[in-house]
Amino acid sequence: MPTLEDKMKVYNVLATPPNDAIREIKGGNLKGFSDINPQWRYEVLTDVFGMCGIEWKYTIDKWFTQEVSTGEIMIFVQVSLYVKQGEQWSDPIPAFGGDYLVKRDRNGIHGNDEAMKMAITDALGTASKMLGVAADVYRGIVAHGASDSKYARRGAEASQNAQNAAHGAQATNKGNNTN
Repeated sequence: MPTLEDKMKVYNVLATPPNDAIREIKGGNLKGFSDINPQWRYEVLTDVFGMCGIEWKYTIDKWFTQEVSTGEIMIFVQVSLYVKQGEQWSDPIPAFGGDYLVKRDRNGIHGNDEAMKMAITDALGTASKMLGVAADVYRGIVAHGASDSKYARRGAEASQNAQNAAHGAQATNKGNNTN
């Protein structure tokens, strides 16, 4: 049975994004909070688990639109994220995301041809939080430009340990393949 320390290795490697993956949100309801670069999320999932579609993947389970009282239309997506450890896939890690398909601003109502992609990105960010991706940001330990803290150093050390553990598990499982 793996120890708690072993179980936390992957979580810890995913927890602290580098400074260039975090930016301050300058306006709106989330002004002052941190935004995490989605490409960094995909990079760190690939670094720890392997290539998308081979060692991590997602499915779009459902999507729907909802008109709101202002005449705007939102789109919501449910995804399931899967990661592979050795030869075994995880159970689905479900999450929802959403965005505006039709948005009202001071110039009128406008369609958003990126809305589905943005909702998927939002959902994948939510699902990946369950694995620890950017956990230190969500916990308030690091914020835009602050990951040079002691927590980032902890993340760097944990990153190397988790990568070694993940690669060791893959090598062990590949070594046990009798094909």
